[in-house]
Amino acid sequence: MKKLFALIFLSIIIVNFANALTVGPAKIEFTANPGETLTFNLFIRNDSDWDERYNIVVEGFTDVQGERKFFENPPEKDWVVIQEKEIFLKSKDDIQIPVKINIPESAPPGGHFLAIWAGTGAPKKEAGQVGIAARVGSLVFINIRGNAIYKATISKFDAKRIVWNFPVKFSYLIKNKGNTYITPRGFIDIKNIFGKDVASLPINPRGLQILPNTEKTLETEWDGKFAFGIYKAVFNMNYGENNSLNFNYWFIFLNVGYLILLLALIIFFVFILPILIRKYNAYIIRKYSQKNE
Repeated sequence: MKKLFALIFLSIIIVNFANALTVGPAKIEFTANPGETLTFNLFIRNDSDWDERYNIVVEGFTDVQGERKFFENPPEKDWVVIQEKEIFLKSKDDIQIPVKINIPESAPPGGHFLAIWAGTGAPKKEAGQVGIAARVGSLVFINIRGNAIYKATISKFDAKRIVWNFPVKFSYLIKNKGNTYITPRGFIDIKNIFGKDVASLPINPRGLQILPNTEKTLETEWDGKFAFGIYKAVFNMNYGENNSLNFNYWFIFLNVGYLILLLALIIFFVFILPILIRKYNAYIIRKYSQKNE
């Protein structure tokens, strides 16, 4: 029970720390040549009500089964030059720290990924205590030109063939088989049976990257007001420099309310209306016969 309360307390500390520190940009992308030098400024602001000392740490990262994993001492760490590895900020103060990335001439082409953290560091662990590292970071995606290989496949596409109500969900697992990261873009265009466009849904609106030899599930929803009948989803995804994936997916939208109304109309016109017509005709004939008697 004590350990549970300790974990809850430490979780609150981490959340409060993240809210009390701003680091930007949250994500930055570069496309560069071997031997090139990249520069940018790392923005750090102390949003807390107290003065604080922060350490700047560089790590690498990758994706493992859709979850981002960070690791110490990547080869690219030696490329990064940061003069100020430790800073002191008063409450509500901010600073711009110059960051320089020297890409060596021998750097392999493809994707390279770094995380630059600002944090207070983890307290030393003692017997029976839990150590935490509270930090906020900026992710750096570097694509080095050369023999970069862009190759992606959709290994799984999930969507219902028969849909009863909104939203219509499309889920697709994209696997990056290349040697550099990709940022899928494009649209899923929804067309009715007559080929008319009824919706255009952006693919990967958050701009998520997929690292080499990893896969990621993306989702898109069509949340319209009314639909009924046969539809075609035209999937057009672009990635890399001039690469694309395209296919069509047919589905049927059966609106329950519309089906009930349509069924009621069919019953009325096929069964009830003929009976009413016959009774009306019989009434007219009877009335005409009585009039001539």
